[in-house]
Amino acid sequence: FGKTVLVRHADGKVTGYGHTSELKVNRGDTVKRGQEIARSGMTGKTDTPKLHFEVRKQGRPVDPLKYLPAR
Repeated sequence: FGKTVLVRHADGKVTGYGHTSELKVNRGDTVKRGQEIARSGMTGKTDTPKLHFEVRKQGRPVDPLKYLPAR
């Protein structure tokens, strides 16, 4: 996933953001909702920027759509 950011949330979940081109936070930083944590990038064989997003609960991946705003 290239440069990756993992964010530990107060409720125990962890969100992961991969394929980033630039990290805007450092290990151990406290981040706030809406804060820029990274820039999407073009890792691997791709011709457009990508972002890998995942949510983990107790170390297991869960459906991230439950945690995103409804469209």
